[in-house]
Amino acid sequence: MRLVFTDFDGVLHPLDAELPEGRRFCWLPVLESLLVGHPDVHIVVHSSWRYEYIDQELRALLGPLGPKFVGSAPRGPREQSIELVLQANRLVRHHLVLDDDKQEFTGTAVNLLLLNPQRGISDEPAQSAIRNWLQATSPVQSHVTP
Repeated sequence: MRLVFTDFDGVLHPLDAELPEGRRFCWLPVLESLLVGHPDVHIVVHSSWRYEYIDQELRALLGPLGPKFVGSAPRGPREQSIELVLQANRLVRHHLVLDDDKQEFTGTAVNLLLLNPQRGISDEPAQSAIRNWLQATSPVQSHVTP
């Protein structure tokens, strides 16, 4: 199993306190298209939205990616919360953290993709990095020759 830990603000939509509701999650289709064909990839939300919404609501906010949602990180600093999830889930082979706030991370063992808060995953270099991670960590398919 592979996990993508995602923030919302600055990742799935621009970081903007006054963002109109219609623009929220505007880049969700980008993440959806990147994860197509990767059934072993699941999503954990580490966004501050986890303090205001229960898991069922977070799943709904993820729309078509809702079925990939396996939960939210526990309360606490993001990096520590992510590490707790990883420690509790030994079946996780690889993980990728999508976030726009460098101050939340001290450079420990989390695999962080730091995003521009105004472009999030709409940024082509970010999409390329996610595609590269998906390809590099893809489970090896065994082929049987007849």
